[in-house]
Amino acid sequence: MQAYLEREFGWLGVQACGWIVRYRENLSSGKEEETCSLWVAGAAFRWNLTAKRAAALLRGHWGLENRIFYVRDVSMDEDRLSGRTIGYGLSNIRNIALNLLRTLDAPHVPDARHRLAARHDLGLPL
Repeated sequence: MQAYLEREFGWLGVQACGWIVRYRENLSSGKEEETCSLWVAGAAFRWNLTAKRAAALLRGHWGLENRIFYVRDVSMDEDRLSGRTIGYGLSNIRNIALNLLRTLDAPHVPDARHRLAARHDLGLPL
């Protein structure tokens, strides 16, 4: 498999790959939805990569994606905003703002933003 992926796609160093099937309930329709995705890992694992361990690693990866990047895209509307030339500085400011909002003990970032907007006395102590 590794030689095939290197030869056909130029994917050097692929160590593992597989399919992951995700199920979720669509809250508006009540129907269950299924998505199937291919995953590829380039890391050489020092232990046997079981299906259970691969699932835990993939969950951890998507946890980062959902906790950081999705929040920045949706809650902070980062993709729509301009400022690409000073993006590093703006990114740091947004990270600081998100970390401060998370100290408000709200279940989600938008809830923290609403709480902060409703209670101006919370902003300065942050």
